Amino acid sequence: MLIIDSNIWAYYFDRDALEHKFVVDMVEKALTTGEIAINTVIIVEVAHFLIKNLGALTGMEKVDLFLSFPFTVVDLTYDLTLKAIEYSTRYFHLGIGGRDATILATMEMLGLNRIMTHDKAFKKVDWLKVMDPIPDRT
Repeated sequence: MLIIDSNIWAYYFDRDALEHKFVVDMVEKALTTGEIAINTVIIVEVAHFLIKNLGALTGMEKVDLFLSFPFTVVDLTYDLTLKAIEYSTRYFHLGIGGRDATILATMEMLGLNRIMTHDKAFKKVDWLKVMDPIPDRT
């Protein structure tokens, strides 16, 4: 199982994004496994991006499609929030902010270490195995 970060989902759904062509195959392969985890923060981030960039109608159609995928969804609970604050404190110097810290807390809770992301800060966290389908020049 792995986490797919919101930036990868944004590129996946936005066919006009330069990064789109790089993420499609890897995301679709992951979707066939049914082994993808996300948290509710990722859902909000993806929905915000899609509605803002694709408009309310098309954006919501994409959100509905996104929510139909076979995810393990982790709610942002009080305990998960406290764990995210710990990660924010531990990794802020690497560029890990609050939303990213919720991902780390989710990964710990699920016993995961693999994440698909284009966020460079995650590459600095030593216990993560980062899958970045996008070449550095993009």
